[in-house]
Amino acid sequence: MPEIKLVYFNVRGLGECARLILRYAKVDFKDEQITHEQWPEVKPIDPLIRLQKTKTGKLPYLEYDGHLILESNAINRFLAKKHNLAGKDDYEQALVDGIADIQKDFMHAVAPYYLAVMGYAPGNPNELKKEYLDDNLARFLPMYSNFLKESKSGFMAPSGLTWVDFVITEYLTTLLHFDSKNLDNHKDLKDYIERVHNVPQLKDYYASRPYSKN
Repeated sequence: MPEIKLVYFNVRGLGECARLILRYAKVDFKDEQITHEQWPEVKPIDPLIRLQKTKTGKLPYLEYDGHLILESNAINRFLAKKHNLAGKDDYEQALVDGIADIQKDFMHAVAPYYLAVMGYAPGNPNELKKEYLDDNLARFLPMYSNFLKESKSGFMAPSGLTWVDFVITEYLTTLLHFDSKNLDNHKDLKDYIERVHNVPQLKDYYASRPYSKN
């Protein structure tokens, strides 16, 4: 068995999809979670030291059987291919990858609002809300509804559960944590979250994992 270590902060964020893939597959791995207080110690100030460790100075990263894998979606795709969560063929894998890229666009589009809400960026959240949150909810959420409708599987891909379902539902869960009304116009997406959270291999983990707003 390969030695596997996933390193990320002690939140869901960009590391949770990889955790879910590995837990779904019942793979033993070291889930190294770093607090924000510990991050300055883990992230050396000297860029040469930082690059030697992670090459980017960012989290998450995955150590897999002596190999270092960087960037969240590269990690997700790598693990998904190993555990039959990438899509049934090349065309479905391309569909899944495309939806993951749409999710990245969505997250970046909304980020100025939520960063201001959390105090990590300047700006008045009330003034930023319409442009960065409301308009993007109206733009992106119907895309997810359409993918679900077209797939006829209850998941984003026609063949069923793939890694992108973890990525999407984690972000939708974050939206609900910030404001329970964010999905009020999309019951199908609330049902979709419940469907993923009730996958037998993961149901207990979802029910017991520590609370994390993001």
